[in-house]
Amino acid sequence: MASDLELLDSSERDLEWFQQNSLDIREKFANKIVAIKDKEVIADARNINDLILILKEKGIDETEVLIEFIVPKNEIVILDRLF
Repeated sequence: MASDLELLDSSERDLEWFQQNSLDIREKFANKIVAIKDKEVIADARNINDLILILKEKGIDETEVLIEFIVPKNEIVILDRLF
């Protein structure tokens, strides 16, 4: 298991890669949830439960990957507080 600092560094690198490649990722994975590790999409699914199941089947701890919902091109998501 990676240390907290290693996980933070890895997450930062993966987030930077995700941001730099977001257009290509949007085209391939629109309306899906993706798991990113080591600058690569390692799994995708339509919902979080399926994604976690896929990761477990691959022997990957979901707490050690970057998980993102991919908004389709030309769409936006408005997040609102629940309280």
